[in-house]
Order: sequence, then C-alpha cells, then structure tokens
Amino acid sequence: MKREGRRKQSQAATYTETDWTYDKQAKAVLGNRQILAPIIKRVAPEFHDVSLEEIQDHCIDGEPQIGTVPVAPGKTNRKRQRTTQYIRGRQTEDSVIGEGWVTFDVLFYAKAPKSDERIKIIINVEAQRNNPKYNLTRRAFFYMSRLLSSQKERDFVGENYDGICKVYTIWLCFYLPKGKKSSITHYEPNEICDVGDYHDNKENYDLFNITVIHIGNDEKTDTLLKFLHLVFMSRLSEREREERLQKDFGMKLWDETREGLNVMCNLSQGLKDEEKKDTILRLLKNGKGIDIMAAATGWTIERVQDYLKSQNLQPAQ
Repeated sequence: MKREGRRKQSQAATYTETDWTYDKQAKAVLGNRQILAPIIKRVAPEFHDVSLEEIQDHCIDGEPQIGTVPVAPGKTNRKRQRTTQYIRGRQTEDSVIGEGWVTFDVLFYAKAPKSDERIKIIINVEAQRNNPKYNLTRRAFFYMSRLLSSQKERDFVGENYDGICKVYTIWLCFYLPKGKKSSITHYEPNEICDVGDYHDNKENYDLFNITVIHIGNDEKTDTLLKFLHLVFMSRLSEREREERLQKDFGMKLWDETREGLNVMCNLSQGLKDEEKKDTILRLLKNGKGIDIMAAATGWTIERVQDYLKSQNLQPAQ
C-alpha cells in the first residue's frame, strides 16, 4: 500500500513538472515579438492602423520581461535609477515550482503613433490554461491596478500624474467556460456625468483596457482567435503549423520564433501523453478494461498494456 502511494505521488510530481515546463515555454513564445504583434494590433486601438512589421521592429520598446516582474505591492516597482527606460526584474518563481512571488507573465512598454507624437503604454499579457476557482476578471482588475499604481516614481515623479502611462492587460485563456464559445471581451473605463454638463478629455480617463480572450476548439471567424488557436492549441506537426502560419497569416517565421514553437509543440505532445496516462489510471481505479482505456486515449491496446506493465499495474479481469 505504501509503495502504491509513493508511485502515485511520483506520477503526480511528474505531471506537475511537465505542466509547469509547458507553461514556461508558452510564456517564452508569448514574449516573442512575432507572436505579440498580432495580439497588440487586434486588441489596442492605438495599433489598429500600424503594420505588424512596424509593431515588431519599432513599437515594442525594449525586450519583453518574461515571468520576472512581481505583482505584489512594493515589489513591482523596485528601486532603480530614474533613467531606466524599461521594466526590469530578477528571476523569481519561474526557477522553482511552487515558490516565489506571483509575477506578470509577459510585461513590456510599447510606443504607439498618435498624431505627430508617440505615446507610451504598458502592455501585460497573461496565459491561463485552466479554469481557476476564483473569478478571473477580478484578478485581471487587480493586475491592472498594480500596473497603474507602480508607475509612481518610475514613469512619473511626485504629483505629476499627467505622466501616467495607459495600461493594457490581456488574458489568453486556453479553455472555454462551461457552455461558452470562443470570445474576446474588453473592460474599459467610461465617463458618466449624473449632474451638469462636465466632461473631461477621454485621454485623461482612458487609462486602462482589460481584455479576456477565451480560445476553444469551436469554429472561429475572428482572425486573432484562429491565430492563437493555431499557435498554442493546434495538434499539427511543426511543418504543418509553419505552413499554415505562412499561408493563412503571411507569417515567415524568424529562426527564434520557429525554435520556440517547435519546443512548445514537443512539450504539448508530452503533456497530452501525461493526460492520457492520467486517464488510464482513473479508468483503472474505476475498474474499466483495457479496451475502454484504449478507446478513451486513442492508444493501441498494446501501448496501454505496456504502460500498465511499466507501472507494475494490472487491469481488472
């Protein structure tokens, strides 16, 4: 009994490590300018009329910080020289599973054309692969609030609140809530004058945008949804996915983009295998036979038998 308990504990640890490695690689892919550009162009009105090449080469300001800037109060804006141009942070929880601060997945500054000048905005992109127990919208508002408040003494000094940068926080959810379809939802501030006729310039309150994108396997008509599904959720081979990106989106992959996508593709296959193993163990616990395990996972009966044998397990007779 103790041996069985240790084996299950080991299997759980292996799955957690695989899951964590996939998430880390997904963040790295999200930090790639070629992948970020279509997201920014679709979500942020400031970039609607800007080409993907312009966004990649000139609008993304500095290198995106991937899983390094803490969310916690007092940590997001650590002391630094006022001349520092980009957000910088030290490695935290992405080094040790389950330890360290909660961090923004991908965080960077961007410059968007406006009239004859360029405005600076902060864009944060978060990846969410599982449906959380808490309300995701509330978490998104918390992250947005941290990105606004942490600008003091970094993007503006003292009471110079005119220096606040607009914030975008974009959440990519690779799952669908029960009964829902793929969607793109925006949350933005609005001006309501109850008494009188006072109105401020929109630029003074249009300081944040929260966008939640749910991506499923249902039929998609939106270009960004199709792009994100192809990059992060498709079961195509490396070659097939690259051909689709070039044919459907005119994207000729940079070497670093191709390398990142290929690594994630291999990890995705490994993660699917771990999920299938978990399915086999669950069916075994419920007394199901090998034929049902094979049908549920798409594996051959021989492969199911080999896996059970490797775990010193026997199916019910």
